[in-house]
Amino acid sequence: MTDEPNKPPDDAAGDTPERTDARPGAPRTDDKSPSPGDEVERAGTLPPPPDAGGPRPTPESQAALTGKAPSGSSVAGTTVPAASVGADETVGSVSAGKSEATTSAETPEQKKARLIAEHKAKLAAKAAAAAEGAGTEVNKDVPGGASPAVGDPTQSPSQSDLEKAAKIAEAKARAAAAKEAGAAAAGAAAGAPKAPVKKKDEGPKPVDASDNPLVRRLRERLGDGLLGAETFLNQLSIRVERAHNVETCRALRDDAETPFDYLSDVTCVHWPENFDAPFEIVYNLYSINGNERVRVKVNADAEGGVESMTGVWPAANWMEREVFDLYGVQFQNHPDLRRLLLPPDWEGHPLRKDFPLEFMENN
Repeated sequence: MTDEPNKPPDDAAGDTPERTDARPGAPRTDDKSPSPGDEVERAGTLPPPPDAGGPRPTPESQAALTGKAPSGSSVAGTTVPAASVGADETVGSVSAGKSEATTSAETPEQKKARLIAEHKAKLAAKAAAAAEGAGTEVNKDVPGGASPAVGDPTQSPSQSDLEKAAKIAEAKARAAAAKEAGAAAAGAAAGAPKAPVKKKDEGPKPVDASDNPLVRRLRERLGDGLLGAETFLNQLSIRVERAHNVETCRALRDDAETPFDYLSDVTCVHWPENFDAPFEIVYNLYSINGNERVRVKVNADAEGGVESMTGVWPAANWMEREVFDLYGVQFQNHPDLRRLLLPPDWEGHPLRKDFPLEFMENN
């Protein structure tokens, strides 16, 4: 938008020299003159303006002050930046700072370009001062930290964001403390001497029982048929020849001091590495009156087997059938030696150590 052509200001008459042809006491003819007959005699004349003796302002200097180009120029009516004047400066001081010759020598276009350049320089100086003020260090002791830049919503954290950041920092501190404690404990454990390894105590071992009273009585009766006797965990075991097993069991059953009148069990142990006698028949006897136990062990093979004890203890009938069924040991003179647990057509004896573990189809 363009301004209207400048018109002479109302107070332009005050800038021009006052007319001197007015006679004192002559009646005024302007529109503000008093009515005839009201003139004041000897009113005197107004004092001259303070700058009456100085140079009169030119259209160019007036345009610099008002920010508008002088009338009559090619850029008349165009607004230009006005020269800023401080509160303590006067128009005369601004005019005195510029050379009268330079001002009169510039064309209106050059003056306009110069004023625009000065205005841009002032704006740049203000922007630099503002940037320098924004770059000053903010007090870091303010609670919550320094305020973010105004106008940047991404730099304005909410209360929930601050709480989340505080919780994250606390969790990191706890993790770091736990890590340091673990490292310290590991270092202390590595530096501490290891406790000596305690050797395992040797387990109980069998002890020779040749001096046992029962063993001495059996030896007097059997002689060399008694192969040996030992005690293990206060339990007496006697090993005899296969040919003397029935005689040994009768002697124990009929013993005067501790009669072993109860056959509690008949079992078997398979020793595949003993080719001559891979099976060991074990008779567990118990004395009800003496409250004592004894084991009688007899070595045997599968084909020859051993003599049946059904004539000594009738309860040996099914016990020997079970050993025959699961181990395949023959018992001579048994009244009814046949399988007890498995069907009659079952092949093999499952409690032998050489029996295959995989599934086998039964014919």
